[in-house]
Amino acid sequence: MDDFKSAAAAVCMVSAGICAVRGLVSGTSLRGKVEMILKMVFAIVLLAPVVGGCKDAELPRLGSYELSEYGYSMELYNAELAKQAKDNLTAVLVQQMEANGVECGKIEVDVNISADGGISISRVTVSADDFDRAAEIIRSCLGSGTEVVDGNN
Repeated sequence: MDDFKSAAAAVCMVSAGICAVRGLVSGTSLRGKVEMILKMVFAIVLLAPVVGGCKDAELPRLGSYELSEYGYSMELYNAELAKQAKDNLTAVLVQQMEANGVECGKIEVDVNISADGGISISRVTVSADDFDRAAEIIRSCLGSGTEVVDGNN
């Protein structure tokens, strides 16, 4: 509170000084230069308490609790990301099967999330009346290297 009072008193004193100097140089050619110097002095007086308060400020330290909580939340995030990717891929594959006239009972997609956030599809298990046609559709959607397993067996 004392810092606030001293800052307010300094602003009042500088303002009074500015008014007095303006009155003295109002008719001279130095008016513009004196105005600029007075504005800089006023800005310094206004910023001094802020700068003085910032030098004592410290950033909070992260404890082991926050770091371990972050690791746990990343595991949850990756698990949810894998689940969402699996659900979305399954829905797209079902739509593709229906569009191509293949009766499909069940599609299971195995999704892996790498440490850098990459998504890879390791295997697709499909139960369909025409497995060969279903496997062809899945490979056309996901790539020719995708492992397609017959879920009927």
